[in-house]
Amino acid sequence: MKQTFLLSSLLLAASLGAAEFLLEPAKAEAGAKAPQIVTDAFGASLKFTASATDAAAAKIPQNFDFRQGGRIELEFQDEAVQTNPFPRLLEAGSISLHFQADPNSKDGDKMLKVLLNDASTRGYDQIMLPSPYKAGAWHKVVFAVDPAAGRCTLQLDDAPAQSAVLNVSPKLDKLQFLLGATALAKSSRGFNGSIRNVKITTPFAIDGAGQEAEQSNKPVSPGVRRTVISAVKGRHLAFPGVAKLPGGDLAAVFREGEAHVCPYGRICIVYSKDGGRNWSAPVAVADTETDERDPSIQTLPDGRVLLTHGGWNSWMFYGNTAGEFPQETAYIRQAGPEKFGGSHYLFSDDGGRTFGRPVKVPGFAPHGPAVAADGTLYQPSLGNDGGKRQVYFYRGTPDAKNWQRIGTVAEMPKKSGMLAALYEEPHTAILPDGTFVTAIRVPSPVDGYMRISFSHDQGRSWSEPVKTPVRGYPQHLLVLKDGRLLATYGYRYQPMGVRACVSRDGGKTWDIDREIVLRNDGVNGDLGYPVSIELDNGEVLAVYYMSDKEHDNCFIEGAFFRP
Repeated sequence: MKQTFLLSSLLLAASLGAAEFLLEPAKAEAGAKAPQIVTDAFGASLKFTASATDAAAAKIPQNFDFRQGGRIELEFQDEAVQTNPFPRLLEAGSISLHFQADPNSKDGDKMLKVLLNDASTRGYDQIMLPSPYKAGAWHKVVFAVDPAAGRCTLQLDDAPAQSAVLNVSPKLDKLQFLLGATALAKSSRGFNGSIRNVKITTPFAIDGAGQEAEQSNKPVSPGVRRTVISAVKGRHLAFPGVAKLPGGDLAAVFREGEAHVCPYGRICIVYSKDGGRNWSAPVAVADTETDERDPSIQTLPDGRVLLTHGGWNSWMFYGNTAGEFPQETAYIRQAGPEKFGGSHYLFSDDGGRTFGRPVKVPGFAPHGPAVAADGTLYQPSLGNDGGKRQVYFYRGTPDAKNWQRIGTVAEMPKKSGMLAALYEEPHTAILPDGTFVTAIRVPSPVDGYMRISFSHDQGRSWSEPVKTPVRGYPQHLLVLKDGRLLATYGYRYQPMGVRACVSRDGGKTWDIDREIVLRNDGVNGDLGYPVSIELDNGEVLAVYYMSDKEHDNCFIEGAFFRP
């Protein structure tokens, strides 16, 4: 279990007999591409440069043992533009101190991250801090890990240090630290900037004195029962949907692929005849030459079953995956990238056993549309126009063949950079009184809180989005039979997992003090996207994808609970 604190003060006390190592830049062992040694009034520093495929690097000429704790401090001066999304300050395999950056951004803002990897379980612990860019400024970062206390800390400049409880067991002996890159030659994770005053202390003990300002380590809620819906060895299963079919069976849909982003994504369906305890083997229902993903399923008022999904050339969008699939990429480019992907609706007239030809629709949302009693389809979708990010709102006929954009839920300046908050992945629910409620994902690492907007005229006009106390994304909204509104969401903060929260006034306020925790032991952030349905017995079944120590890849799981 993991615990996260924001500390108003933090005392880092070195153990008796601790040794301090201070790096002299001239004695660093240069890689194939050497950093430049720059001397000024403040001493010597190492200046690193990097391209997309190569980087300057240096090795600290000594191994370190952090099994009894260790502390690293250094100063850095970063360039605004980096050549890759994860430029390294310091790397030792099991410990990585690096940035999360947007190579296409010019503002230079980044997230500073320390990552502790457990190679045996694929798990990791991490702490992330916002690192606003200021040209020419030097910054000081301090990282410490104390296995005996089960904690690690990260501090940037004079801001409060952040501490996390260790959930993994990284290799901490014989640590060999590299500066500026992940390898001494041909590293694609190089840093553009300078490093100086590198000091390493070991052994080291963390004194936990300080005031606790945030406590996110909540236990799994009482009464939660879980079941594996689908797990296929060596395959990445994600982004599920779930529905009760007209005949009483349950159906779940999800994406199956080789990885989170790849050309092999296809939409699969599984069935349960016993209320979700046992599930069939998966059957593919949508598969093309590109990456199909983000399916949803629901039974419509007229008894038909609707399956929706999106698709796009996902692997071609990211620099670290674009070159992994050369044949598939070449084919898409030859055929025309615009011919693939898009948002599709598939209808079933036989209770969800077979589906008709896909109908291409103008908007997309991962959890599908809200459906009125007369079968009218209402779907929010992202848009970009006039330098702003919008959430548009569409109305469609029951056959999904005719659509009209009837309103704009929200808009905000279209920013770039790691610290920018952007609207993403909306979902709409219709309350018993006819009010439309749309939840909007804001995934920035420095935010992550659900926004809510309301419409009282069937989606034509909307209130200004309100920031809620619900943190996690993306959100799915379910109107319970008693009128309460349930939000379920992935929790990609420590401890990672899946959570839910209830509103008793249609989304105006949320009972965050009674937040429901379904999982809190995810080994990484590749999890979430829950979707919920209410069963006949009053329980809720939330279906999501998960990563844990027991499975070799992401899998689909269901959790039963009473909100």
